[in-house]
Amino acid sequence: EFCHHIQFAPLGLTDMYNSGGAIEELSNTNDPFEQVIKITARGCGCFGAYSNMKPKHCLVDAEEVDFDYDTVDGLLTFKLSLGSQKGRSLRHISITY
Repeated sequence: EFCHHIQFAPLGLTDMYNSGGAIEELSNTNDPFEQVIKITARGCGCFGAYSNMKPKHCLVDAEEVDFDYDTVDGLLTFKLSLGSQKGRSLRHISITY
């Protein structure tokens, strides 16, 4: 559980057998007005996470990406596209609540 009663668990690249292997680092900010969860990950594909709240927005490598959020099961998903990787092996994801 993070600040402001946010429950969050990254699943990783959901199309891979070892989906959690894509996650390198997880951290968060402690701002009373805005909660940001930061993930360093590698690879491309569908990234999934459990979240008990719908985020305001998601950024991948400082660019906003579209995401889907299922209010019934709390599944948050978005694409880590190969095109946005730009030769880097690590991706920087920010999820803002």
